[in-house]
Amino acid sequence: MADTIAFNKASQVWTLAWDADWVTAVSFLGPTRKLAAGNNRGEILLWDLRPNPGGSAPAPVRKLEGHTNAISRLVSTADGRWLISASYDHTIRFWDMQAPAGGAATVVLNARVREEIARRPAGRKVPAPVEVKVAMQQSARTLNGHRDWVTALAMSRDEKVLVSGDDGSAVIVWDRESGKELRRWSLKGWAYAIALSPDSKQVLVSERIPLIFDSGRTDGLKIWDRESGKPLVDLGAAFKGQYISAAAWSPDGKVLALARGGEVDGMNGIVHLVHPASGKKVRSLTTGHLNGATDLLWHPDGKHLASCGRDTTARIWDVAAGKQVAQIGKPRGGQFKDWLHALSFSADGRWLAAGDMIGAVQVWVFGS
Repeated sequence: MADTIAFNKASQVWTLAWDADWVTAVSFLGPTRKLAAGNNRGEILLWDLRPNPGGSAPAPVRKLEGHTNAISRLVSTADGRWLISASYDHTIRFWDMQAPAGGAATVVLNARVREEIARRPAGRKVPAPVEVKVAMQQSARTLNGHRDWVTALAMSRDEKVLVSGDDGSAVIVWDRESGKELRRWSLKGWAYAIALSPDSKQVLVSERIPLIFDSGRTDGLKIWDRESGKPLVDLGAAFKGQYISAAAWSPDGKVLALARGGEVDGMNGIVHLVHPASGKKVRSLTTGHLNGATDLLWHPDGKHLASCGRDTTARIWDVAAGKQVAQIGKPRGGQFKDWLHALSFSADGRWLAAGDMIGAVQVWVFGS
């Protein structure tokens, strides 16, 4: 797959406007060009992207209604039938993408800028609302096992198991099909980053102790046995003092990627590559993400890794060579200049979407 994809020839084809709040989660739906995004208000929108990029940006077509607080993660089944969302409202929700609409609503795509201008002293004209009609949809199922913000969510490659974590120290293993709770265990800190091994037998959990604002430290970093809830490998000593904000297991299970994040000064968005069986560090990638990385994602070819961060760029890495092969996007001047929060590849690996602090979804297409 990667032989026919030119990562260094990525072109930004659309900025999908949604000026309500930070976009915190994105996911392509299975093999389709349908794209879901969630924001800090608990809203989820769905776009049906045109197969041939170009022209004006598509408008959202559906709104998923039910969450009441920030969306922390979105995952999709491989067939695109089910979208699963985790939220700070303490719930995990399942959305049937084949379900009919349940009404309609109007979404204002420039709501935040209109509100900001309206609050300022007189003199600036408030722009007219940019409105779009969307279909409405309610969730098909809700999991209510958490009592605190659900901060992390991962699904096994066979789609039989979900693992979620919250800021009250609980990690829960679920049977995806039935929604039954299979196992839970407690941490010392927040469950902040979670990754499942390809065979779903092991769970990497990064714990976080918040300090002020978005700073903090990693209080624990362990690989757990998924069935027993017992720790197998303790990585804490090797990464002491670093805040591990994202984690991703390679499709072959041989590499565990860990991203350093948090509010730290300088070019500290490092991605560490770890051998999961031994816990030994194989290599560190200096990403250039100013003040920390925010998300990690393996490309479908299993050879390349994407990272994003507070510098408003995504980076593509050749993992075997330990080299950056592409920088996607341009830095906008500092950590409060529109972080990228979350990444999603299309199933064929040719499209990349990123959730943006400005309240938009950025979409790139790779050359060939």
